[in-house]
Amino acid sequence: MNSSESAVSAAAPAGIPDDGARLMERRFEPRQAVAADLWMIDHHGSTVLRCHCLEASSNGMRLRVPLGYGVAEGQRYELRSQLPGGPASGGFGLIGSRWATVVRTDLRLGQGDDHVDVGVVLDAHDTPTPPPN
Repeated sequence: MNSSESAVSAAAPAGIPDDGARLMERRFEPRQAVAADLWMIDHHGSTVLRCHCLEASSNGMRLRVPLGYGVAEGQRYELRSQLPGGPASGGFGLIGSRWATVVRTDLRLGQGDDHVDVGVVLDAHDTPTPPPN
């Protein structure tokens, strides 16, 4: 082990990420339990799927997504509290919409409700939504 490796290992106790990892790892942010349905829409609008929000923090959400849509880490989705063209509900701070990036997926099988547990990081700002025609 060289001196830079020992400095890194000494910087953070085992099991606790150092400050650099904490910036990337947002699961340590305070969360609130939430129970609400949202819509995930890809940037082409070709995938529109209903998901269920389980938890939310200021920068992200944990969602329950049905199987079969191919949701994977790195993908970006528009999260909406209503379908496109539907009336705005204003829930979740998603007035119009909010873009997010999938940062974690976990396949959950055999618990009676097979699904994918998905962690997303919300964009720092709201993405404008064009006015309805």
